Amino acid sequence: MVLNAVCARPVNSGVSWLIMLVAPFMTRTIVLAFFLSLCVSASASVEAQSRTPVTTRMARAVRKFEPTWTYVSGWCTCPPTVPGQVWRDIGTWERKDKQGRREFVNVEIVKAASTGETADWMRHFGRGSGSGSCSVESYQLGDEAYLFKCPRSFKSILNYRKGRFLVRVDGDSQTVVERFAKYAALRLPAS
Repeated sequence: MVLNAVCARPVNSGVSWLIMLVAPFMTRTIVLAFFLSLCVSASASVEAQSRTPVTTRMARAVRKFEPTWTYVSGWCTCPPTVPGQVWRDIGTWERKDKQGRREFVNVEIVKAASTGETADWMRHFGRGSGSGSCSVESYQLGDEAYLFKCPRSFKSILNYRKGRFLVRVDGDSQTVVERFAKYAALRLPAS
């Protein structure tokens, strides 16, 4: 076997020498990549927790206080409600009343980019412009709210805004709509 006088390594085994030289760096790189992936996974989990839909948090409270309601999470591919819409959350609850009739309530929550957008939406649509047969009255909830009483489907509709959030709750029962609007208001994030 011939040795290189400078490095004291075999002349014909250049690849194995290279592996021995690079192996510690590769090991460190692999270990570092593994720990970085753990950190990224952990931060993604925290972010995912902060994005739990409001209606899902509402459903937990409703189930605790009114277990007869069944919650169904919704998904909408509709156009944005406001130009700077950040996200939209939709949920539906239903149950049978004492007479066996189906009772339901729908909740739609939109997070806008600014409070100006929510105020502008309420000014143009929240008060029911063009609602025709519905009567509209001011309601005390959030920053601004309006209760619609309609003779046909969705007999009660409550639109309100709270900061950057727009909330629409509709159903056949005004009492149920008001109660679910309050459930939503209590569970809206701070920003």
